[in-house]
Amino acid sequence: MSPSPRPAKAIFLHSGFRSGSTWFWHRFREAGGTHAYYEPFHELLASLTIAALPRYGAQQWASGHPGLNAPYFSEYGALLRPQGGVPLYDTRFAAEAYYETGPEEAQARYIRALADHARQAGKVPVFGFCRSLGRVPWFRALGEGVNIVTWRNPWDQWVSCRDQAMVQQNWYFLFRFVLFASFGARDPHLAPFFAGLGLPPAPDGIATPQLAGLLAYFDAAGLETLLGIFLRVYMLDMLIALDRADHVVDLDALSADPEQRRAAAAGLRGLTGLADLSLEDCALPRHGGPREAAELARLDAALSFLAGAGASVAEQYPRALPQLVQRLTDCLRRSRLAGA
Repeated sequence: MSPSPRPAKAIFLHSGFRSGSTWFWHRFREAGGTHAYYEPFHELLASLTIAALPRYGAQQWASGHPGLNAPYFSEYGALLRPQGGVPLYDTRFAAEAYYETGPEEAQARYIRALADHARQAGKVPVFGFCRSLGRVPWFRALGEGVNIVTWRNPWDQWVSCRDQAMVQQNWYFLFRFVLFASFGARDPHLAPFFAGLGLPPAPDGIATPQLAGLLAYFDAAGLETLLGIFLRVYMLDMLIALDRADHVVDLDALSADPEQRRAAAAGLRGLTGLADLSLEDCALPRHGGPREAAELARLDAALSFLAGAGASVAEQYPRALPQLVQRLTDCLRRSRLAGA
């Protein structure tokens, strides 16, 4: 009998908004021996209090998330200061540092403190992020654990974000892509990827008064413009993250095929040492393709952008670029079939 794999030192889960990230994180939360932190870069962690913890659960809003055995942020409870907030957290982590891959010592101290807290309890620290795809290289350099990237096809992820806005009047997710794009555009190495979007200058921070200019741009933008911004962020995030990931999980493939679910779970058990990790209930919804010609044109333009104006950036990620091109091509093919 082969020995059981040793648990990973730490497990970092990197995903996008509305991409199945909470379901995936919850699978690790329910695995034995883990302490699973939800959204460690979320701006809420600057002020979260123990009394407020019960307010943040999957049933408190139209999340579409699985039933959770505890509120999202429960794992931070023992760390919260009496006046609120997680020690060493800085709101800069939430968006301003989204594409930063330099030393970031304050961020490193924060991550290591959370990891140490879990280990002191004899648990494997798990970090479930939706604000980390642009800095996966930083996590690799940190050397604290294994980096697992998940992805979903861009159209279904977009529709989930769009429906939160249009049906639930929750514009939070669509604005985040505008916010990330604005911070990415100020980086000279990444700026070509956001050219032509007409974005205003990046804000000085994410406090409400600082966001006035960007919010005005967002309020004036139509869904077609927001789709274009979403696709630029999606593409750059996937280029960066897939290129540097230790392991990649395609949640669409898992949703469609029980054999792939079993194979992926076995692979992750070997990688992480979590013997009872299961992915059997993966079932992300599929959405119909674009109904408007303008939406289809945006998808087509995104694929063309990778070979045109965005090539100088895209070609820096040779491991990830063919995967992204194939995914966009498949998404376009499916969309055209749906509209035929």
